Amino acid sequence: MEFVPFKKKSLSDEVKNYLYEYIRKMDIEDNTKLPPEDVIAQSLGVSRVTVRKALTDLEQEGVIFRIHGKGTFVNREALQLKVNIAVGNEFEQMIIDSGYEARVEVVNFEIKPAGYKIAEGLQIKPEDLTVAIEKIFYADEHAAIFCIDTFPLNLIEGEVSNDDVKMSIFELLRERAGKIITWDKIEAHVSTKEQVSSLHNFISYMENSAFLVFETVNYDQDNNPVLYVTEFHDTNYIRFNMIRQKNIKYSNK
Repeated sequence: MEFVPFKKKSLSDEVKNYLYEYIRKMDIEDNTKLPPEDVIAQSLGVSRVTVRKALTDLEQEGVIFRIHGKGTFVNREALQLKVNIAVGNEFEQMIIDSGYEARVEVVNFEIKPAGYKIAEGLQIKPEDLTVAIEKIFYADEHAAIFCIDTFPLNLIEGEVSNDDVKMSIFELLRERAGKIITWDKIEAHVSTKEQVSSLHNFISYMENSAFLVFETVNYDQDNNPVLYVTEFHDTNYIRFNMIRQKNIKYSNK
């Protein structure tokens, strides 16, 4: 039996998750202000530095905002977002958050050379063999997301089975390769079904004629690129939102 690594959460991540649930349960119609950092730290038995890091992460996601000299406040609008593009949830959870019943179907998997684009993303050679797994994620039986998960074949010892590819790609890489995905880098663009149908046969399952496409490189716990994901999203079912902190330079006039 092989040992596989656990996903280790930092203390600030745990505090962040706790605060997010705390915010969800707040009566924000009556009050949107959070307790001071020192009060939160004392209540949770952690340092103010840990609380400050958790609050900074929530601020970057638009969940809270800080007003100097006044305190930290919940952003009511952020709590209305169904799918926050700044938060890397798995596809089934995104579909559920969008108000649909979710299921996934593996439609194809094969061993093939990486090719130039994927090789560049994964920092391997174009001729290196990869495992490519194609899945369709359904929202109330409508094909909402078509994705291709691609990772280097040499990450895994032995053969890749049908049971393997039915797993979450993140669980597969954790159990078979000891890789924990910690962050990703996304390039977004729009494609039509006509443009990609010659490359991806199963795109025909999608109802829409145009898609929001994410080309995503996922990095592991050692900061190495290990997974390339091409995602086609039907925005009739999955609509991404985000709240951004503005960085506007005003003139001195």
